[in-house]
Amino acid sequence: MALLALALLVGLGLVARWGNAALASSRAQAAADAAALVTLATADVAAIPYGVLPGDAAARSAVRDAGGALVGFEVRLDEAAARVEVVVEMDGQRASAAAALALPPPGLAAEMSGG
Repeated sequence: MALLALALLVGLGLVARWGNAALASSRAQAAADAAALVTLATADVAAIPYGVLPGDAAARSAVRDAGGALVGFEVRLDEAAARVEVVVEMDGQRASAAAALALPPPGLAAEMSGG
């Protein structure tokens, strides 16, 4: 009987540990998703085609507010979109996320910037 009780306690401990790890992983992923999205949501869309890429300040702030740290940040630009990729560390877990923002056609971008 004592062996069964011990096995049950060990099993419950493992389940609790797994649950905490899953929760930490989920929190890290949510922070990474938010960081990628807020970077593009606060970007100057009209300036991006001219090489004015969004910085990491908004992403860093969003992750810090969630209790984590931004450990990777990259913005890439092509003719059609600006893409941001972030890596976040939180509660011992790492998560990454990416987001893309479609860019206006060159003529429309000039009109939006007043040029």
